[in-house]
Amino acid sequence: MLLLLSAAFAAGCADDKEEGGNDIKLNPDPTQLSNITLMKATFAADEFNMISEPGFELFPDEAIDYRSLWYFEGAYKEPSLVSKHTQTHGGQVALKLENPNDGSWCDACLQSIALKKGKDYTFSCFGQASWAGMNAFTGVRLEGGPIYDGQAGDWNPDVWTEFTKEFNSGDYTQGNVFCGAWGYPGVWVALDDFRLVPTGTTQTSTKLGTCLTTGTVSNASFTDISFAGKAVIWAGPNNTVSMALADVSAGGKHYANAFALSNDMNPADGFYIAQVSPGNDGIVPILEPSGDGETACVPTAGVTVNGKQYIHYYSFKSLDPEDSDAWTANFSGLLSSADGGKSWTREIRGRWSGAGHFVQAAFYLSDKYLYMFGSDAGRSTPKIYVARIKSDGDIATAANWTYWDGTDWVAGDPESAAAITYGNASEMCVAYNATHKRYIMIYRSGTTGGLVYRDAGSPEGDWSGEKLLALDNANQGGWFSPSVYPYSSGDNMYFIVSQL
Repeated sequence: MLLLLSAAFAAGCADDKEEGGNDIKLNPDPTQLSNITLMKATFAADEFNMISEPGFELFPDEAIDYRSLWYFEGAYKEPSLVSKHTQTHGGQVALKLENPNDGSWCDACLQSIALKKGKDYTFSCFGQASWAGMNAFTGVRLEGGPIYDGQAGDWNPDVWTEFTKEFNSGDYTQGNVFCGAWGYPGVWVALDDFRLVPTGTTQTSTKLGTCLTTGTVSNASFTDISFAGKAVIWAGPNNTVSMALADVSAGGKHYANAFALSNDMNPADGFYIAQVSPGNDGIVPILEPSGDGETACVPTAGVTVNGKQYIHYYSFKSLDPEDSDAWTANFSGLLSSADGGKSWTREIRGRWSGAGHFVQAAFYLSDKYLYMFGSDAGRSTPKIYVARIKSDGDIATAANWTYWDGTDWVAGDPESAAAITYGNASEMCVAYNATHKRYIMIYRSGTTGGLVYRDAGSPEGDWSGEKLLALDNANQGGWFSPSVYPYSSGDNMYFIVSQL
């Protein structure tokens, strides 16, 4: 799934006109909610691939590992040994490894991929070498287990040769795609267009094309909200849109959080907030910090199940003084409301460890299950996990949730969860597009420096590699905390994002 951006959007979403169509009307209400932006992307079909940046094309004018999930080890950490090949199998860039001269083995380029247990996969790439019989290898290493690789063999400098290796993941949930070589003076190997897929897959991935800033998030003047540090939205009761805001400024006052409602069913011309709980006479926070080590309560996701609304939040403890993207949490938990968001109750039985895998979350509600995607505390977490519970079950009790362990759903033990993605993720959202039958996951990548997305045929994966959605703009700050408009359908997807 590859996202194609308009030049204006990649440069910071300055353009509000859709190519070949009409001007997209910006919301005329001058009372705009500062720091929150509404965006739109369109769906199309693409080839499925579990590897991120498989052809090294994201930053073709930069170093091969610049802001990439590919990383280098051993002698190949030396920049002079890793470069861009003058010939490519496809696109503008290929990886070229100049071997060190000491005759030793060196790992070169690696990337970690989440796998399902006991499943057949097929790895492939295209290669060249400076001479036939080059002692270079590529393939997949199962973390803590077997290596499935092959030698460059008959590769030569004039023709790209495809290498393919099938393997079964066995009892392992992490595979490390790699290439490396034995060092000989003056020789090189080049690789391009890596691919990893379930063996025999016929699934079609999705790409999101021509992503634009479509308008603003505005509020009717009587709500008096002028700023929110972040926001999450979800389908509310009776065809409404519910919204949880954090770090809110309104009427010259600051609020830790707030709940808002909208009946805006047409985000193409902007998105309006119509009401802030408990009404138009003032703002009452969803949840006040309790003190005693809890300095803030930060909403990360929301959902409506059988008429009752739930907000996932984490209890903020402290920020890392050396890293603003790292913090500690006391715990994460659930709030519930049965009165349309006028009042909220802490669900004491619905809590997860502040050192666990579900400190930050995204919800997706299917016909049978409520899924919760989770990550550790912080804005640079290396893995994402998933849990679920029957939608008619006791959602507010953490012990009733089950966790994907790479092969099945395990009850009651969050630590049994296996990663469904590897990367460098922060606040996320997950949505399903019924037209293309794909799940879409969007989050900020601390590696790439912007919004990225993945797609899959089921909540537990296999998930595609990361694809670029929008790079940060130095003049506007970084994008984070995406949240999909819940009534998006067909070939269009609307979502809001916050700015760092």
